[in-house]
Amino acid sequence: MSLTLLFVGAGPRTLGVLDRLSAHARATGARVDVHVVDPHPAGAGRVWRADQHPLLWMNSRAADVTVLPDASCRLQGPVRTGPTLYAWLDAHRAELAAQFAAAGEDVLRREVLAVREGTFVSRALGSRYLTWAWDHVVADLPGTVRLTVHRTRVTDLRGTGRQHVDLADGTALAVDAVVLAQGHPDVVPGPRERAAREFAARHGLGYVAPGYTSDLGLSGDEETLPPGRDVLVAGMGLAFVDLLVLLTQGRGGRFEETPAGLVYHPSGREPVLHVGSRRGVPYRSKITYELAERPRLPRFLTPQALPPGPGLNLRRDVWPLVAEELAGAHYAELFRAHPGRTTMDAAEFERRSAATGRGSAERDALVAQAVPDPSDRFDLHRLDRPLEGWWAPTGAAVHERVRAHVAADVERRGDPRFSMDAAVFHALLSCYVTVAGLAHDGRLDETSVAEVDGWWHGTFSYVASGPPPRRLRELLALADAGVVRFLGGDVRFAPDEVGRCWTARSANSPDTVGAAVLVDARLPEARATASADPVLRHLTGRGELRELAGGKLVVDPGQRLVHADGSVHPRRFAVGPWVAGGGWAAAFARPGLDAGFFRLNDRLARALLALDPPLDGGFSVDGPRAASSAPSRRTPAGR
Repeated sequence: MSLTLLFVGAGPRTLGVLDRLSAHARATGARVDVHVVDPHPAGAGRVWRADQHPLLWMNSRAADVTVLPDASCRLQGPVRTGPTLYAWLDAHRAELAAQFAAAGEDVLRREVLAVREGTFVSRALGSRYLTWAWDHVVADLPGTVRLTVHRTRVTDLRGTGRQHVDLADGTALAVDAVVLAQGHPDVVPGPRERAAREFAARHGLGYVAPGYTSDLGLSGDEETLPPGRDVLVAGMGLAFVDLLVLLTQGRGGRFEETPAGLVYHPSGREPVLHVGSRRGVPYRSKITYELAERPRLPRFLTPQALPPGPGLNLRRDVWPLVAEELAGAHYAELFRAHPGRTTMDAAEFERRSAATGRGSAERDALVAQAVPDPSDRFDLHRLDRPLEGWWAPTGAAVHERVRAHVAADVERRGDPRFSMDAAVFHALLSCYVTVAGLAHDGRLDETSVAEVDGWWHGTFSYVASGPPPRRLRELLALADAGVVRFLGGDVRFAPDEVGRCWTARSANSPDTVGAAVLVDARLPEARATASADPVLRHLTGRGELRELAGGKLVVDPGQRLVHADGSVHPRRFAVGPWVAGGGWAAAFARPGLDAGFFRLNDRLARALLALDPPLDGGFSVDGPRAASSAPSRRTPAGR
């Protein structure tokens, strides 16, 4: 008797679970029919698909991306390792270049020939790795596992036992379990977006709601974002970086390296972007060097330091230990690698520091005595909010302050003399994994689970998951060229009925800027109730999902969906960015770190295989099959 499973979504998460399903089925002889439903290409899915603008980059270095386990992974059952993105590209560089040349894709041909370990590759090139990894896993499926890929959508899902699934192409499936792994589904406009659109329509203004930048077509949309016109941009995160690229290089502008630095030559088709956000600065630059010696982690955020049992509060119980972890890593690296910039022995500093409280006058006095240069001290609040409490008489002064901040950040994050920043990065990454584990194990209270995906994830992304330094150097060049103007922090964007325009005012100056166009440069908020995905919409309407205050779905420690009444569905699972506490929702992992990404994939695969087999003998399909495709046992060139 066989088990029939269905995955909604064909991106990297489904790829990872399929790999572990294959490994365990090969070891146990389990018979499994797997259906994967997604209108986008299997492996890459929507977000990482190949048909994106080649100027849009992945946000991790090629050597820091893997979607298949490596030797560091502690998984149950056999582990079949696979290469990192860089290792795969390097091994098949010439072959891929020839393929791109034959297809007339000269931009990708030149890119693959230039890729190095530290390169941030385009998503279009990274997509080829994910597609290869999918084909590699499929080709290695044991004979007891059958795979069918449906290039369509799931429209509804019903059943308490065996699940009845409707597809948009008319196919009806009966399966034993469903895994919702849609990644980032679209959302329907909320009250804020609807009000903004109505205001824009009433006054003939432009408005771009939150969306996935690669899907908005903004590089060629000169009607919505006219050349030379003032445009307000709300948000300075990674969606903003994509927007910036498409509206400048994507419209024919070019950058040139000169003895004086990077210079931008406009095409004349660029709008003038006035940008601001809550912090008022972009995410911190990626660090481009490696530590000679990684910090010993964790030191403070340990199981022994936390109160036992469930009900932990993220801010009260966990955050103080996170702050100690970050400061400890900073000063340990400073004393280890740069002792000449300190005035006392490391052991004495550790001993005296441990006897004081974080934020106390005694701790501050000790740090001032031991670390004479303020730039060598760790100030978590200033790191997070560099403009808070600062005031300038004019918007021009704010612009210069933000420009200086970005320039200093890029220089510092690429300078090993400040290797303390790299130590803090590793410490924050360790804390992020720990917090995700606490959420997954049910140890955080409900408010904290929602905050894992809110301010905690935002803080992590700002400090540790910012853009490549090249992108921030480009931002500086665009500011110097007059294409970008910085507004500052705590910016209030608002409609002005009297002036018939959009306005923006920062907390850092008295100036107000008006414009005819507003771009909300944020990723859509992942809320099930606001999702355009028909499955989530139907399940929500029937009370078969439970949403936290932050909008994320509740799952139990086994990733099973929790209903509105608190009951758990035994045969519905969910993973992804819209699942509460999803600290392991990333599309791939960093190699060599025994990443939680792989452990979650492994647990989910084992949970699926442990389900009772169906009474009616497995595979069941009714309706047309035209949109389905049987698995190919061949992989593309470059395997």
